[in-house]
Amino acid sequence: MSSPSNVVHLRQNYQIKVVLNNIKPPIWRRLVVDSRMTMDALHDAIQISMGWDGSHLHQFIDRDGVVYNLQDDEEFMMDFGGDAVDESMVLINEILKQEKDWIKYEYDFGDGWEHKIILEKILPHKKGQFSVVCTKGKRSCPPEDCGGPWRYQHMLEQLAAPDDDEYEELIEWLGEGFDAEHFDIHKVNLVLEEIFEGVVFNGKTGRDNELKRIKDEQLFSEEDFFEDEQELSLATNELLNDPELPPEIKDLIGGMQEAAGIVGYMDEMIEQSIEAFEKIISISKDKKVTAIAKQMLKTLDD
Repeated sequence: MSSPSNVVHLRQNYQIKVVLNNIKPPIWRRLVVDSRMTMDALHDAIQISMGWDGSHLHQFIDRDGVVYNLQDDEEFMMDFGGDAVDESMVLINEILKQEKDWIKYEYDFGDGWEHKIILEKILPHKKGQFSVVCTKGKRSCPPEDCGGPWRYQHMLEQLAAPDDDEYEELIEWLGEGFDAEHFDIHKVNLVLEEIFEGVVFNGKTGRDNELKRIKDEQLFSEEDFFEDEQELSLATNELLNDPELPPEIKDLIGGMQEAAGIVGYMDEMIEQSIEAFEKIISISKDKKVTAIAKQMLKTLDD
């Protein structure tokens, strides 16, 4: 699994499964998410769908051992940060690229809750589809601060044995309403909708930060050959006058050229423009067309 690279990220839907490790029977959730959401947004989606309350630290670790976390806590970064990558600067599809790819999510370093996040399916994006949806899940989330997987398993054994000496004390701590087998998917989706309503994962944040990283590391590839907006404009006009360019691509380029000057101020136009350029990238086999589309996506973001 490679580190994030300078690519344009097409919008797709990811069906992912979040499985809490070291618990039997398994506790898991299935989510459908926008493939271009940032990793810190994925953290929020996991917390909500699993049932955690976000009161502890967390981190992601990919198959190559690269760590991703939030780097807004200086004391934590000094103690644990090391060479970690800022998760708010990385999109999901920079890490999970193919079906069956996976990443580990750790929550509460004291209790040691480890989750495996598996990319089950890559699905086409549907316009207007909600960006984060829980489609299925099993069993309740363990209580916060209960001691980790092995202590939780012991608690379940105690709950199944009312004659246990610690049963009454455990019930008092858990509360009468705790049900280890219960999962309310309707409630989860209501909270997800409340948190993510109106959020559009257009890849802008990821691309902006990604380009900054690339500039800092001087890793621009030979495909990024347009030096300024004037050069880009000339190249675009040349394409529009090319008799061999398919009409559908000309229409999209022409419309986006006109829109590029105003989309920075109009969220709806940004969404439409990005989708159009993505369509160009997906259907065009011409390297120059693809490069212009990528550069115009960057112009829209700027």
